[in-house]
Amino acid sequence: MPTLPESHLPYTDKYFIRSRIVLEREGMNPWVTVQVFFRNGPGVIQGVEEAAEVFRAYSPLAAHGGRVLALPDGGVFKPLEPVMHIEGPVLDVIELETMYLGILASRTSVANGLPSPDPAAVAARAGAIRRMLPAKHLMYFGARHWHWSMEEAICEAAIRAGFDSCATDAGARAAGLAAGVGTIPHALVVVFASFVGPAHATREAALAFDRDIEAGCPRIALVDTFNREMDDALDTARALGSRLWGVRLDTAGELVGQGGAAFDGRVFATGPGVSVTGTAAVRRALDEAGFEHVNIVLSSGFGDLDKVAAFAEAERRQGRLFEALGIGGLFDAWHATADIVRVQGRPLAKAGRAYHGSPRLLRIV
Repeated sequence: MPTLPESHLPYTDKYFIRSRIVLEREGMNPWVTVQVFFRNGPGVIQGVEEAAEVFRAYSPLAAHGGRVLALPDGGVFKPLEPVMHIEGPVLDVIELETMYLGILASRTSVANGLPSPDPAAVAARAGAIRRMLPAKHLMYFGARHWHWSMEEAICEAAIRAGFDSCATDAGARAAGLAAGVGTIPHALVVVFASFVGPAHATREAALAFDRDIEAGCPRIALVDTFNREMDDALDTARALGSRLWGVRLDTAGELVGQGGAAFDGRVFATGPGVSVTGTAAVRRALDEAGFEHVNIVLSSGFGDLDKVAAFAEAERRQGRLFEALGIGGLFDAWHATADIVRVQGRPLAKAGRAYHGSPRLLRIV
């Protein structure tokens, strides 16, 4: 195992750092359960003990009575099966997700036959996306998909090939940029839902972000947490008005976005996840309500060149759809995913996710 850096913060997605600031300033620190799984599989997990060191090095989780349960290194798992449960105060865990997921993803990917990312190949894929979308803002969002020790090299390759920004400070500085970018993750919206309810959690999280984060950071609301993409985009736009730069769609691959269409054979246009029809529905709803100034940011699956091409072609045919993409998949990996699934012991999660107990998980922290 490589020696951990002195601080996890340079290797942390900026939206987790900003989420901690918001939660601290709003006085929110509920007890949460975070669940980790892989979509890939069956496979063998690796990186568990190394991930445990992240909690020991950077968090008072154990001292506060929290714990981490996981499959041991070498354990066999199935797709979607929980491989880790993290329990404790949200402020003890929210900043660590990028680093522990990257460790699990990289070590597990290699254990199951994938090579480490090649920066030249990363640059080639990033360059292909830039050529398809010459006028869009492209952000590299893949820090959680590989080990933190490669973050600088991967970000430098993506930026050199035409990407505009990345999500970590370490990656940004390696690429000659000032800092990482990012606003609101699902975790922040779920925590707000535990206080104000799901109906207006997206709006209230965005309002808190607007109160607590420096004015120079664009206000971009994540609006898919509860599969109410249109409703929450409008609710937030009415609350923030001209201060809202944009909304982000990151609809889970298990769900059809609000306003989208069931799969009818048109790949990427219809069906679950972030689709052309779902995006167009949000764009239309914003425009009809007088919020033409609100931009749309898309993430989830846009490392797939066919998906990028489908959205580029749809915009050529239909007119304005989106202004920016957040892209993590610039290389092949077994992606580990983490979700808050319980708050204060009660079930609460983004749409499409739920807590699943597993007697196979052993305490590691």
